[in-house]
Amino acid sequence: MWLILIIIVAIAVITLIARTSESNKKTINFNNAQVYNYEIVGEQSYQNNLYRIAGKKEEDSKFVEVMAMAISEPSNPFDKNAVKIEINGLLVGYINKNDARLVAGKKIKKAIPAVVVGGWLDDDSEGSYGVKLAIGSIKEFL
Repeated sequence: MWLILIIIVAIAVITLIARTSESNKKTINFNNAQVYNYEIVGEQSYQNNLYRIAGKKEEDSKFVEVMAMAISEPSNPFDKNAVKIEINGLLVGYINKNDARLVAGKKIKKAIPAVVVGGWLDDDSEGSYGVKLAIGSIKEFL
């Protein structure tokens, strides 16, 4: 009697696991996939902040999707047109100076999907963290 009960429970568990696995395969939605094609600059100066966001460097390169904030920074001593990029309130870089000139004088505070990439460490090499934004044009900051 116990043997039959154990077999029934085992079959039920295996069936449940198989259905859950199949269900997970069906829930991938590529229609909402982001295209991260805008590279920011200056990330090398903020590697500690990116480490806090993406975690410890490992053998494989990182791909950590996050939300970033683009914020105009007119008080920046090096560039009055600067637009900084923050993730989780941590400064991680800037948009490049040419693009910053295109939005000069505009107050920018916009949430943008972003990805932290790189950050690998293996026996042969080490990669820095980088950040890419999911925007197609600088006009999307406005």
